[in-house]
Amino acid sequence: MTAALQAVALVRLDGRADMMGALLGRLSIIPLWAIATPFILRSARRFPVVDTGNRVDIGSVVAHLALGSAFIIVANIAIRIPIAFSESGGAVVLARSTMQGVAEYFPAALVVYGVIVTIGHVMFRPPMAAPPAMSTAILPPPSTECAGDAEVPSIDTRAEAPSSTSAAAVATDGHLAVRQWNRVHLVRVEDIDFVEAEDNYVVVHAAARAYKGRDRISDVASQLDARRFVRIHRSTIVHVAKIREVQPLTHGDHAVILRDGKVLRVARSRRQALEMALGVEL
Repeated sequence: MTAALQAVALVRLDGRADMMGALLGRLSIIPLWAIATPFILRSARRFPVVDTGNRVDIGSVVAHLALGSAFIIVANIAIRIPIAFSESGGAVVLARSTMQGVAEYFPAALVVYGVIVTIGHVMFRPPMAAPPAMSTAILPPPSTECAGDAEVPSIDTRAEAPSSTSAAAVATDGHLAVRQWNRVHLVRVEDIDFVEAEDNYVVVHAAARAYKGRDRISDVASQLDARRFVRIHRSTIVHVAKIREVQPLTHGDHAVILRDGKVLRVARSRRQALEMALGVEL
């Protein structure tokens, strides 16, 4: 509707008579936007502008500017292709018309592109990371020391050191918390088959389901019991109890086969860690 009103206004102001041509020229871009919108939303999911710590990711901003600029240029070429095959047209005329269109519509089109990216960011943005909990120092009861005839209370200002097990707890009551967009899944540690990194996310595979959350695989590894879980690749953590067999591959490589038949590659640098977890030499 906006494009149609724009065409009518331009025709009236310029005194043109070709109303249909003006309408088609403005409306021809709508199908391209309709086709591109799902891909733009996916790019917003892949390159979130603001991360879970409420920080702007400059790399994602640059990526969206590059993708938006490329789309605008390609779209202007696409709607002007008939010019190349017209009698008075050709490649030179097409290039000149495309540059004119880009110069005229680039700012407005980039704003529309940014609006769609913003919508995608709101739709797919994972929840904000919780602020770090304030630690409270536990002080022992005050003791008293004699100073002459008076008792002077003295306070031990040394705070009790936090337990290392609480900082690296496996999970609350045997569960691993996975933040998936606007909800938190509590996955039983016993059900976890393996964990893999995927771009800026981790995917926890457990009980024939996959839970995708915004996190680093190194952080997940620190929450899992090292006696039960082993990192066999920089992007893979496997539950030792779910391993069915280990098969040798060529050039000294190995592969882990889980009980459900899933095959996972073992990095050479992680082979020793796997041997220690299994208690056998490969």
